[in-house]
Amino acid sequence: MAGTGKVLTGCRARFSLNGVKVGYATGVSYRETITWEPIKVLDTIQVSEHVPTDYDVSMTADMVRLVGEDIKAAGWFANQGATPEAHLTNLLNLGALTATIEDSKTAQIVANVEGVRISENGTQISARGVVGTNVSMVGIRVRSEADLS
Repeated sequence: MAGTGKVLTGCRARFSLNGVKVGYATGVSYRETITWEPIKVLDTIQVSEHVPTDYDVSMTADMVRLVGEDIKAAGWFANQGATPEAHLTNLLNLGALTATIEDSKTAQIVANVEGVRISENGTQISARGVVGTNVSMVGIRVRSEADLS
């Protein structure tokens, strides 16, 4: 299993949404959470078993903010619209995304996060710093190399 040249590093990781490389991405993370509920029955102090009751996927990405390019212009986050009704229509018409983490050295996909929707869009501005955009996302499933091969 171990071998040289197999270590995935940030400088060789490529992040894309719907096949479009996210330029100036500075970090990305994803998480899968399985909720295991204990089955507690009468006449014993111990848990009988744990059963899965929920599977949840979340993701965050940090990017450098480029003038004239944002996630709304890319179609990844809904535009406001002129009225609340237009905003709602924009939200309802927004499609789900697929986020991909790829090893640029081998072109192997490390993970696909499917059914992604951006739930939070934030910007950080400091007096003498680079302006950053931070987004939080939800997803339906994560498929790693084991799932994709």
